[in-house]
Amino acid sequence: MSVILKLKMMRENFSKMEQKIADYILNHPEEVKQLTTYQVAKICKTSQASIVRFAKKMGFSGYPDFKLSLSQDIGVRSAKKQVNIIDSEINSDDSLQEVCQKVAHENVRAIEDTYSLLDFKELEKAVKALEKAKRIMILGAGFSGVVAKDLSYKLLELGKDVVFEMDFHIQLSLLSTMGAKDILFVISYSGKTKEVYEITKKAKERGILIITLTTIAGNPIRDLGDISLNTVELNKNFRATALSPRISQMTVIDMLYVRLILENKEMEENILEAMEIVKNFKL
Repeated sequence: MSVILKLKMMRENFSKMEQKIADYILNHPEEVKQLTTYQVAKICKTSQASIVRFAKKMGFSGYPDFKLSLSQDIGVRSAKKQVNIIDSEINSDDSLQEVCQKVAHENVRAIEDTYSLLDFKELEKAVKALEKAKRIMILGAGFSGVVAKDLSYKLLELGKDVVFEMDFHIQLSLLSTMGAKDILFVISYSGKTKEVYEITKKAKERGILIITLTTIAGNPIRDLGDISLNTVELNKNFRATALSPRISQMTVIDMLYVRLILENKEMEENILEAMEIVKNFKL
C-alpha cells in the first residue's frame, strides 16, 4: 500500500497535530526514512508516543514498519519519475491526441493508485462474505450507481441472489425483507450521499453485514461498514469527477469478481453456461 498516497487521502481527517506530522513526512520523505521517532517528534514539536500512534493510525505495527513501507514507496516513485508521462489538466485548447493521451494516462494512474491502496485482508473477507451470502443487496447512486449495476450483473452471472434498485423507497422496502444471512454492498465515491447513508444506517440497525466501497478518507458510510474496500480520492476537477473514481471502483469490482470465480468451481461453471447461452443469440 502506498504510504504517501494514503497520507494524502487521509490528511483531511487528521487532527491538527497529525496533519503537522503528515505534512512534514510528505514534504521530507527522504529525510524521514532516516530519522528516529525522537528526531521526528522534536521537529514536529510533539512526543515520541504521538509519532508511534500516528504510524499505528496509518495501519502499521509501529514506526519501524512505517519507515520500511515509506522507503519502499519512495523507491517505486523514484522509478516512475524516470518515465515521461502526461500529468497535466485536460484543457479546452488541447488537441484530440492530447485529450486521448491524458484520459488514457488518468485511467492507468487510477488503476495503479487503486492497487497501491488495496487492503488484501479486507478484500479476501469481502470475497468470503459474498460467497456465503444468502442474498446480496447492492446500493449506489449517480456514477456509483452505474458501477453498482455492473456488480449486480456480475454476481447474477455467478448464480447469486442479487437485488439492485435505484429508487430510495423501493430500497427501503427491499431492506425490510433482509436478514442476518444477507449482505448490503454499498458503493459510494464520497461516502457522503445522504440517501445511501440512510439506507446503510438502517441496515446497520438490522444487523445486516455491510461491505463498503468508498474513498479511503474517513466518511460516514465507510464508518458504518463491517468490511471496507478502498478507492482513490483525487483532485476535485473535471478529470477526477467524470473519470477516475469510476475506473477505480470498477477495478476493485473486477478483482472481487475474478477472485470469486477462482474460489468457487460452481460459479465458474455458471459463467461458462451463461456464455454458452449468450453465444446462441449472436449473429
